[in-house]
Amino acid sequence: MSSQPTTTRPIRCTTCSQPLESPICCTSCGQLNADPLGKCNYFELFGLPVAFDIDDKSLHRKYLSLTRSVHPDVAGQASQEKRHDALAISSEMNRAYQTLRDPVLRAEYLLGISGEPANPDDRAVSADLLAQVMTIREEIEDARQAGDQVGLADLKQQVAAKQNACMDSIVSLSRSLAEKNPDTYRALRQQINAIKYWNNLMDRLLPGGDAA
Repeated sequence: MSSQPTTTRPIRCTTCSQPLESPICCTSCGQLNADPLGKCNYFELFGLPVAFDIDDKSLHRKYLSLTRSVHPDVAGQASQEKRHDALAISSEMNRAYQTLRDPVLRAEYLLGISGEPANPDDRAVSADLLAQVMTIREEIEDARQAGDQVGLADLKQQVAAKQNACMDSIVSLSRSLAEKNPDTYRALRQQINAIKYWNNLMDRLLPGGDAA
């Protein structure tokens, strides 16, 4: 069972004594911290609370600030080791940012650090959902072959409704993860798996989706 990482970052930079916004580096003097990624999770990386609901503008602002501080070009005059560290941290920070800015990826990541007992690679969904997906997939192909634009528009509305309902469940369940309820873990995993099916169907309904 995975556990939520704890953070041991100092409150102030050990070099310039300014407050730290993130365990990655000091945005005041540019000093990189040793192995910050092994001591914190993606939320703590940006100085955010470990919760599903985050301030998107704050995330973006902190990402830009930290990007300027750790970009390999900024470390151009530093030692080869420091430049290597800057490149590795920049790559991981980009991955963290892309994860947290996407609600589904954020929910999946939060599930993974909240103690999910199930296999995170589990892609299981209900038989009923699979049947619905297969039926709609066939209807999409039939409507496309017949040039039925009205039918395709109707199917798009149906899939969008499924996406919205699934996302509502993901948001609600993600907000309940702190309760450490195994039923919540399982339900959230299934909803995350389910929305990926609906997203794939929506991709097929978008222009050029017939090549999917």
